[in-house]
Amino acid sequence: MKIILATINARYSHTSFGLRYLKANLREYENNTEICEFSLDESVQEIAEKIIARNPNIVGLGCYIWNIEAILKVAEIVRAILPNVLIVFGGPEVSYENEEFLAKCDYLIEGEGEIALYELVKNYTIGKLPQEKILKAPICDLKQLKMPYYLYNDEDVANRLIYVEATRGCPFTCEFCLSSLSKGVREFDLDAFLAEMKVLIERGVWQFKFVDRTFNLKIENIRKILNFFKANWRQNMYLHFEIFPDRLNAEMLEEIKNFPCGGLHLEAGVQSFYEPSLKAISRKQNEEKTLENLRFIREQTGAEIHADLVAGLPCSTWQTFKQDFDKLMSVFPHELQLGILKRLRGAPIDRHSQEFAMVYSKYPPYEIMQNKDMSYEELQRIKRIARYLDIFYNSGNFPRAVMLLLQSKNSTFEAMDDFSNYIWQNYQQTHKISIGRQTKILFEYLIKFFAVEDVAIALISDYENKHRKDNIYYIREVLK
Repeated sequence: MKIILATINARYSHTSFGLRYLKANLREYENNTEICEFSLDESVQEIAEKIIARNPNIVGLGCYIWNIEAILKVAEIVRAILPNVLIVFGGPEVSYENEEFLAKCDYLIEGEGEIALYELVKNYTIGKLPQEKILKAPICDLKQLKMPYYLYNDEDVANRLIYVEATRGCPFTCEFCLSSLSKGVREFDLDAFLAEMKVLIERGVWQFKFVDRTFNLKIENIRKILNFFKANWRQNMYLHFEIFPDRLNAEMLEEIKNFPCGGLHLEAGVQSFYEPSLKAISRKQNEEKTLENLRFIREQTGAEIHADLVAGLPCSTWQTFKQDFDKLMSVFPHELQLGILKRLRGAPIDRHSQEFAMVYSKYPPYEIMQNKDMSYEELQRIKRIARYLDIFYNSGNFPRAVMLLLQSKNSTFEAMDDFSNYIWQNYQQTHKISIGRQTKILFEYLIKFFAVEDVAIALISDYENKHRKDNIYYIREVLK
């Protein structure tokens, strides 16, 4: 018997943590199972061909918001060529509102799939397949699961992101997130988990991305995990955690402060400071404590902050979003990501659709296009601001020049909005803007507000700090 577990990752550098968990827990069928990972830059024909060439009996496909359209096409091709193959869908994109997917598969697993897939394969081998196509998987007992970290191969270790988890579930109830549907937080045995991390470090892993929904639940766990990594520290090691910043206490902040500089990347999902929006999405957040803790991390620790805001939430307007942006930018996070609200399948946010006249795209990633408080045009402007923020601020390529940019208006949001409008009107580009073009755009824009010599000095400093080689003669000539 041959089992293929496949998915399409957003890019090559990503790995599928879920498929590794599935394979590790297929018990006696693990050796019959092969993981096949692809990326979005491969065609569905190429992906299907590679799966078909293995002549599998069972094909399990991991379905996510970024790959569902391609996965459905792959499944259709595989079914046409291998009519007797058993096709199984799983993953968050098919765990809710999934009736439309049933025609493309034989079985669909809702929720955590480790135990459900094993039982399905076992029943397949004895010819007793379930009558129901939708398999409602029970919440897994983490003590019974086999950890999958040995399934990261040498190529993964050398070139790709290594995902790990110490817990599953989320204690919060933010309605735009599927994690709000989970029942509390479950913990893996921390000693066993850290033993697996020790093996990964010895194999050469230096970048660990924790997928836990929030890292800062228990100070004892934070201390134990960070002390473990400090004791096993390697040069350039890098740990990524999601945090709820207002839940960081003094002890947690001290542990972050004592960690090696540059070793922590903390994703702070702020989403909004606007109380009516927070109440509408069942989220509680202390604005003062959030900003205080983020400022402490920024100014007194070596950790990097990646902060998130979401546009299009119920009650949120252009003006309240601008205020949220300015408040969060006041602590100057290393990265600030502006997201557009998505209506994920099954997420409770849908309960507001009628009251707030929320119009979502019917196609992945299901972003909101307008609501009664924010127009289509305003959301499009925010999407462009988000893109240019990534290019000019989050990239870190122009730290001095971008600081000038943010000071060009009374509000950092107004500054980014005006800069965004300037680029869009003059260049009509949001992607594939070369670094040379970026420099020219910044120079042209900033000299409208600042002395040309000051702009030139800032850009030349940014160039030299990044050891760039391209020619910026037109800027250097200013200082002759």
